[in-house]
Amino acid sequence: MLLPILALLMVNPPAQTEHIGSAYGFVTLWRSHSLSGAAHPGVERAFLLIHGAGRNAEEYYRWALASTMAAGEIEKTVVIAPHFKSRAGGDSIEVGELEWNGGGWTSGEPAVVGRTTSYDVIDQILESLNSSERFPDLKEVVVAGHSAGGQFVQRYAAVNRMEARMHVPVRYVAANPSSYFYLNEMRMQLGATCSENGRCSGKFVKYWDAANCTTYNQYRYGMEKRTGYAAGSSEENILEQYPRRNVTYILGALDTRTDDSSLDRSCRAIAQGPNRKERGLIFFNYMKTQFNAAHSLEIAPGCGHSAVCVFAGPAGVKAVFGK
Repeated sequence: MLLPILALLMVNPPAQTEHIGSAYGFVTLWRSHSLSGAAHPGVERAFLLIHGAGRNAEEYYRWALASTMAAGEIEKTVVIAPHFKSRAGGDSIEVGELEWNGGGWTSGEPAVVGRTTSYDVIDQILESLNSSERFPDLKEVVVAGHSAGGQFVQRYAAVNRMEARMHVPVRYVAANPSSYFYLNEMRMQLGATCSENGRCSGKFVKYWDAANCTTYNQYRYGMEKRTGYAAGSSEENILEQYPRRNVTYILGALDTRTDDSSLDRSCRAIAQGPNRKERGLIFFNYMKTQFNAAHSLEIAPGCGHSAVCVFAGPAGVKAVFGK
């Protein structure tokens, strides 16, 4: 399927952007339908795709369009790609536009100015989609992301308070994150790993190297000392809601490099596994065995650490559109 979909990437639809925000500032969205204008009857699904550390939101928007075209759902889907900018990262910032320091946007931290967190922005987008007047036929919302965007989505799925206010179901698709938000102090035994078939060569135990990595269970990697948006969600609520939420993890079959410069190699991440694929397999099994979570896993064949390979290929189309 991938080659025909790559041809779709040559499609060059008119640039469509919109601002969403609060009194503190705004974030720029790439989108196929206005979130503040006229009604959009016939739109049945919203597909949000969160960019990675490169913050290349326009490319992610076009890749999401390609995935939507591959599924044959372009007429029924509103595609949205928010842009979380960073001046330090080389982004051009408009007057009044929100920006984030470093990778704080991946875990729901506040913008440089004001109190708005990156997760508040997604809440606002979902609130706009929740309008039965603007989207009268909406049936579901899919919040997806790759790499740093996959981290964003996995944590947002765990801590957000917006899903309970939605009148349609919300699904989450986290592709190739470099690290995960664990719900307790348990980690896989040293040298052990897990398979996509639910088999692990070891057990989940209290982290074996905790004495040398004392922050391994602090947020963004664990429940302790939560900050930003996550600090407003109680541990009890997170433990209750995350295992029940509709979450799919996508792992590139070839995303196994340990020398990738973008791979998180902190001790907190190493506690979760040696590379992205194994970290994902371990975390998926962790959620299944420790919390009986009804989460799903897809392996993207032939894909390394590539958002376009994942989301324009069969694994991403299946995860987002069920096809």
